[in-house]
Order: sequence, then C-alpha cells, then structure tokens
Amino acid sequence: MKFAPLNPKILIIFLGLFLSPFFLLAQGFENWKDLNIYYKKNNFDPFTIKEEELSYLPVLSHLPSNFNELQDVGVKKKLFYLITLPIIHESNGLILKDREMIINIEKKFLRADLNENETNEVIRLSKRYNLDYSTINLKLFRDLKQRINIIPVSLALAQAIVESGWGQSRFALEGNALYGQWTTNEQKGLIPEDRDEDKTHAVRKFENLKQSVQAYMHNINTHRAYYSFRVVRRIAERVQYTDPISAKVKFLAAYAEIGQEYVDKLELIIESNKLREFDRFAY
Repeated sequence: MKFAPLNPKILIIFLGLFLSPFFLLAQGFENWKDLNIYYKKNNFDPFTIKEEELSYLPVLSHLPSNFNELQDVGVKKKLFYLITLPIIHESNGLILKDREMIINIEKKFLRADLNENETNEVIRLSKRYNLDYSTINLKLFRDLKQRINIIPVSLALAQAIVESGWGQSRFALEGNALYGQWTTNEQKGLIPEDRDEDKTHAVRKFENLKQSVQAYMHNINTHRAYYSFRVVRRIAERVQYTDPISAKVKFLAAYAEIGQEYVDKLELIIESNKLREFDRFAY
C-alpha cells in the first residue's frame, strides 16, 4: 500500500508543536534556574498576571529536581506561585463545571422529571462525592452543591506552602505531594524518615502535581472533618461580611478542629504573603 507524502508545511507545524516550549514544559523543568529564565523571558509575574493569562502558564508535571537547592526567598516564592497557580485554577474550573451542571439539573428537577442522562449524572456525582443517591430530592441537590464547590485560591496556596515547605520538601520533590496527605498503603506513599516505629502511615505520592491538587480539593470537599468548612463556605456566598474575603471568618474557622496552631500558621502565611490577592480570579 502506498501513502501520500506528508505535506512539508504540516510536518513543520507538527515539529513546531512537538518542540515548542509549552509541549516540553508540560513535563517539567529539571533545573529551577531554567524555569526562572523562562518565566522572566515571558514576563510572568504572579501578582500582576490576569486570569485570562493563566492559561499561558505551562502546567508542570513535577517540580524542578533541584528546587530544594534554591535559597533566594523571593525567587522561590515567585516560582512556587507560578507553578501552582495554573494547576489550582484549572482544578477549580473542573469542579465549577460539575457544580454548574448540578445547578442546571436541579432547576429542571423543580419543574419536570429528569431524563435518563440527567439522572445518571446525579448518580455519578453523588458517588464521587460520597453521598446517598437512593432518593433524588432537594436535600440531595443541596448536599451536592455544598460539596461541589471551589477551594479559595489563597487557602489552597497557603496549605501547599505549609505542607510542602514552598515545594522544597522531600515528599513534594519525590512524590509530587504538595499537601502531605496520608495513606495506610506504604506502596502508594513515601515513608516519613522520622515516623514512629508503631506507626504505619505514609505520605501519599502522585504521578504529577495536578493529581495532588485535585486529591486535596476532593478531600476538603468530601471528608467529614471539613463539614464545618463547607457550611461556612456555603453561607459566605450569601452573607456580606465586613471583610468579604476574610480568611479567618470564611475559610479557616473550620480548621480549628485540626489545631488552632495550624490555623494561626495558615492565617499568618495568607496575610504575610498577601495571598488573598490571588482570590481576584473569578470563576
């Protein structure tokens, strides 16, 4: 069988895409200096970048392997923001799509019977968010909306900073673990070097950074320990606080059960690094 020769123009375009910075960068940088040069060349600044420009940032699969060698605090923070912001934004966007769908299905439910596809979508999301779907009613829709919601960027950033040490921890570098989530399956995690002999937990590892962020958000949106957080988030959408983006009132109150010291640490990280500026991105 004979094949028509490939059009040279098409070949050039294909090679251009394959060798383009975005294709190469999607896998990640091995050296933080190269990453810094790339951001500088493209004038990427985390505090001035606009929402529509976030899509221009490469989504890295992993941190530079020598990121823990970076000593300059200013550069470290800038790189960490630019690495995590597009992943957090994209992950929130996926959640928002499911949320909008559930809201639209609920509107249909209020005026007519759901079709098979709509019912299947309700069941699919109920399973994903660990909710009983034996009876599809308004309570189920309320519970779904309470769970299927975005995580404030400032909070997602703050917890990644605390849990990964600005991306320089062993777990972040070896396991793409930005949030220090535990697992009882040692095969799926990294064993802490200082783990007590009677303990069996490990820090869960991921194939890439995106999986780590999405797992963190799913945990916040489903685990019973964060029920109060989800309630406060729901109420905050309807109530105008004196400080509408107050981390203490809207986002961190539910974390008191984890420990007040941890809450205070997150709040300090948010305030001292002006992370609430990143809540400017609309969804």
